[in-house]
Formats: sequence, structure tokens, C-alpha cells
Amino acid sequence: MNGRFFCFILLIAVCFGSCKNTVSKETVLHEEKQGSQRPNIVFIFADDLGFADLGFTGSDTHLTPNLDKLAKESVYFDHAYAAHPTCAPSRMAIMTGKYPARLGAVSHGKLGGVAHPGPGDNGLPMTETTIGEALKKEGYTTAHIGKWHIGKGENNPGTRGFDVDIASNEFCCPGSYMYPFESNNEKQRVASKIPDLEDRKPGDFLTDALAEEAVKFIHSTDDKPFFLNMSFYAVHTPITAIPQKVEKYKRLIGPDARQKNPTYAGLVEHFDDAVGAILEALEKKGIIDDTIIVFTSDNGGEILNGITDNFPLRDGKGSSYEGGTRVPLLVKWPGVTQANTVSHERIIGFDYYPTFLSMAGASPDLHDIDGRDFSPLLKNPREKLEERDLHWLKYLSLIHYRIPIADNKRCFETVVSGDWKLHEYFQMPDGYKQHFELYNLKDDPSEKNNLANKFPEKVQELKLKMESWKKDIGAPVYDMEKFYGHIKI
Repeated sequence: MNGRFFCFILLIAVCFGSCKNTVSKETVLHEEKQGSQRPNIVFIFADDLGFADLGFTGSDTHLTPNLDKLAKESVYFDHAYAAHPTCAPSRMAIMTGKYPARLGAVSHGKLGGVAHPGPGDNGLPMTETTIGEALKKEGYTTAHIGKWHIGKGENNPGTRGFDVDIASNEFCCPGSYMYPFESNNEKQRVASKIPDLEDRKPGDFLTDALAEEAVKFIHSTDDKPFFLNMSFYAVHTPITAIPQKVEKYKRLIGPDARQKNPTYAGLVEHFDDAVGAILEALEKKGIIDDTIIVFTSDNGGEILNGITDNFPLRDGKGSSYEGGTRVPLLVKWPGVTQANTVSHERIIGFDYYPTFLSMAGASPDLHDIDGRDFSPLLKNPREKLEERDLHWLKYLSLIHYRIPIADNKRCFETVVSGDWKLHEYFQMPDGYKQHFELYNLKDDPSEKNNLANKFPEKVQELKLKMESWKKDIGAPVYDMEKFYGHIKI
């Protein structure tokens, strides 16, 4: 009996070793291919696109066939976060791999007493190495198309590591999505005008034009690997779509729909059309299997004026609640990722920096960044990231200071630690009182049941984590009188 048992164990060992060797051989072949031909990276970045704005994330209105198809070919991260609930700080995190607060970026625009060390424009600090610069050093051709919003003048994509810079204005958004892509507002006309598209004609739509520029760039590439930072202005205001799309959604939207804005639905469809054009160009060029595609958004969807609904998440852009920071994330890495899979790991905006470099086969010194390389999750869906806390810090910029102050404009600090999420809202000059809110995200992902009074010890524990984090990164200290004391109520 012992002999038979020994033979059985030996047989298992042999079979296991054989299977193990087969997997290792496939892995080696893939790594050899990557070593000789590093992958292209196409980063498709939406502006203000909400967690529930797409077919595959549960939209009850928007039609997004191209992104839905991409989702079936990708790993979908259903707990991905933006590093800030507003545009500019979120984008700085992606460009640098660092917490926005570490860069002094705690407000969406200028704020008295809090200034980034950029050239007087509250932009991306010139001392930081961008992901464009880092990949360029690794031999990549780098291109930025579309929204920049993290610098003006000499602090632009062309000076921050991108060989190609197309259609990046010096404003938060386009003056118009319709040609000539400029505002009727005289104060905003120059800053909001989209450059490099002067050859377009009346009737042309901006999102389509940006996709056309991306297609031209893709077809112009050679054997050298490239990084395309495809940064759409859509779906940021001014909410616009061509009349045919608006009319279509007026017919499609039912009385019980949560997302009821036909113009916004049309703009989302414009964005999806543009994604489809880029994917088609990669196919026609014959490089789709040599290209990593990453898709996400810079922050949660805008819910003001009925633009969208981030259900089941609470609130939207600018808010500390999940609807302000949770975003869709897809990654398709041919030969590596498994199609139509889901990861529940928490990924955040500054994680792209080390991950893109890892994808490119680089091994730079990353000791001073906050992001984590999540490429092991792409290679093995069962992998887990080491447990970590995630933090957000937002103060209200002066350009958005309006009385009455909207709830999503409040100043706050937030930490997610395990299943728990603590919000601290700061006192503001309109009589708003400092207070805490505590939620268990596992039991209450919609953040409806405030447990701060029930678990004061947990509040204190997480508050200490907040204070320690701010000290560690040198975050700007909240000062109500300094920031807002000069404003008349």
C-alpha cells in the first residue's frame, strides 16, 4: 500500500512539473517577444466620464458598443479610483505617479496661499519627471493629443516629454465641440480655442477630429514603440452632440431611466465612436496585437443640472463620495491579460506611472513615487496588491467659490482603509461646520448609513492615519481664514 501511495505521489509530481514547465515556456516565449519588440501603449483618457456611463458598467441609456466590445477583450477593474475628484490634480497624479497633495495640487485652480511651484500658473511642477519623459528615455515615441490642463505657456506637452503635441489648449475644456472649436465668451475665447485643427470645416465635431488626429499618428509610426496619451475633452462641458444623436436619445430615453440627458448621451456616443476609430486604426495598421490599450476617466461623472447619474454610487465630480472618484478602468494587453475578466483590486490614478514603465520593460528608480505597479494583476488575475490606505484632499478653489456653496464644492479629506471610509469635512465661512462621516464600503457602497457616532474609535483611528499621511507628504494645511477670509459672504 505504501508503495502504491508513493507511486501515486510521484505521478502527481511528474504531471505537476510537466504542467508547470508548459506554462513557464509560454511565459518565456511572451517575455522574449516583449524583449525584442516592446509593446505600444495607448492610454485612452476620458474627461468627467462617470462610473455608470457605459453599457458594460450599467448605463440604462448610453449606447457604447465599442467600449463594451473592448471590455469583453480586457480586464475590467471595478474598484478603480481617480486620485482626485477634479480634473487638474487628477491629471498631475497620472503624469507623475504621485499624490496630487504631494505636489501641492489640492484645488482645481488658483487658491490663496496654496500655489504649485510651476511657472506662476498652478501647473505641474517643472521639477517633476512626467510619464512622457520617462517613456521617452526608454526609447518610446511619445504623443499627446487633446486636453492638457496642467500647465500653460512653456509648461505644455511639448516641453514635458511628448514628441507630438496636438490640440492641447490652456483651458479646462473646449470653447465649443463644433468647429471652429472656440467660445463665444470673449474672456474665454483665446484660452479655450483648440489649436492645430484650423483645417477642419463647419459641421466638424471636436471628438471626431481628435480621433482623426490619433488615427493619423498611428499610421505615421514606424517600428519604434510609441506611447499615445489620448486625452479627450469629452465628456466635459459644454455638453454638446450633433442633432441626429440628440434626437435618437430623445426617442430612446424612457420615463424610468436614471440617465435622462439626451445631449449628454449623444456626447458619450461621440466618445465611443472615437474609441472605435482608434481601435480600427490599430487593426488596419496591423499592430493591434502589439499594443496595450488602457482606458479610464479623470474623475467621476458630473451630476449637476442632470448631466448624468452615477448610480449606485453617491454624488459625482468634485465630491468625496464614491461617485466623485470611482471610474471605469479597462486594460487589454495582448498575450498577457485574459479576456472578459474582472479584478476587484483598488487601483488609483498614480498607479499608471509605474505600471506603464513596467509594461515598457523599464526598471527605473521609483522610490520617490506613490504609485504601485499593478502589472502583476494583469499577468495573473489571482494576484493581490499589498494592502494600503488611499487618501484624497480637496480644498475649494477661488474660481469655483460661489454662494451658496454646493455640497460637491466643500473642502474635505478622505481615507479608505480596508472596508472603511472616513470623510472629514472642514469648516467654511458660510456657517458650514466641521464634521466626520464614516461608512463601511463593503456593506454600504452607496454611502447611505453614516456610522461616525456608532464607531467613534474607528473615526479616531482613521483620523490619525489622515494626519500622519498629510505630514508624510507635506500636504498644504487647511486654513479657512487664509483661503477664504477675504471673501464677502
